[in-house]
Amino acid sequence: MFDLHTHHERCGHAVGLLERYIENAISKEIKILGISDHSPYFFSEEDRPFPGLAMAKSEFFKYVEEIIRLKKKYEDRIELLIGVESDVFKEHIDLYGQVYSGFPLDFVIGSIHFTSPSCIMRGLDWSIASEEEREAEFRRFIELIQLTVQSEWVNIIGHMDRFNRGYQSFTDLYKPHIAPTLKMMAERGVAMEVNTGGFRTALEDWYPAMDVIEQAHYYGVEITFGSDAHKPERVGNEWEQVRDTLEHIGYKRWVIFKQRKPYYLDLKS
Repeated sequence: MFDLHTHHERCGHAVGLLERYIENAISKEIKILGISDHSPYFFSEEDRPFPGLAMAKSEFFKYVEEIIRLKKKYEDRIELLIGVESDVFKEHIDLYGQVYSGFPLDFVIGSIHFTSPSCIMRGLDWSIASEEEREAEFRRFIELIQLTVQSEWVNIIGHMDRFNRGYQSFTDLYKPHIAPTLKMMAERGVAMEVNTGGFRTALEDWYPAMDVIEQAHYYGVEITFGSDAHKPERVGNEWEQVRDTLEHIGYKRWVIFKQRKPYYLDLKS
């Protein structure tokens, strides 16, 4: 049992110390835990321009250092992997890759929360936007998805269809692009996570949606798991249901990353 997508209080909107997540994972007999808190906004001149969204730049070294220390402390009880959930911005693709290359990360989850630095905290309100505004925002989103997959530093695509999910007009725009994106992921060895989220309870509320997971299997995309826990007690949430669902679809294995290289685990183990 493993979980590659977890947060803690350092990001500003999760709760609990990093060690509490580890202890909860151990209590649930999780064998491998990936720590993947929200990356700093490295492009900003400010140390922490958005305190409620991500850690400060000055905290990133401390973050990695703490995980290394805890890896040693808990090495006989659980395997800890050093990761990060990273925003991806067209304007700063190379910058983020350069920063991450200087740290002993096991994996990077690339997730789109905002389509550009200027949209942070004031992104487009899809519910009231004009058709022209929606189409422009969608074009930026699709471009970012493609850049994320093509980047040299992203190992996993995080919550692939979370962006504006729930709006049928967005779903209609996205649908023709899903298969080409999945093909690209398979070709480049970029995995897709099944994300059980922090505030959802139904199977249909996993990210991505079931039809996307099924298409990913068809195109040969590697699959992994992340609870996206923002509270310690949510670590590993719905892991068994995800495993059983993937097995029913036809998956035989899933993937984790160590030192940025894929390692495959039998789905039944």
